[in-house]
This record gives sequence, structure tokens and C-alpha cells, in this order.
Amino acid sequence: MNITPYLIFAALICVIALIITIMVGINPHDESYQKKTRNRITLLTSFYIIAFIPALLFAIFYFALR
Repeated sequence: MNITPYLIFAALICVIALIITIMVGINPHDESYQKKTRNRITLLTSFYIIAFIPALLFAIFYFALR
């Protein structure tokens, strides 16, 4: 079973989350920073959970079935 596409997908989600994280830090003096930050933190947490859990499971399966 080739899990490379799944690992690439998880890495892509991590890269997207990294870009969004950097975008949050670029303009912290925005008037609505607090409101935007709460929404972005929720979004980032979702991205990290969506990427980390499958990546961890696929890595475990990969090494267990190898």
C-alpha cells in the first residue's frame, strides 16, 4: 500500500497552516486584531488537528506494515 499521496496531502495542509500563521503575525496592530485572531486560532487549530492526526496514524501504519 502506497501512502505517499496521503503524506503529501498532510504536508500540504501543514504548509497552508504555516502560511496562515505567518499571515496572523504580519499585521498585529489591525483594529479588529482580537476578533480576527480568535477566528484564525480556531482555523489554525483545525488545520493542525486535521493534518497531525492522519499523518501520525499513517506513519504508524507505514512502519507497522513495513
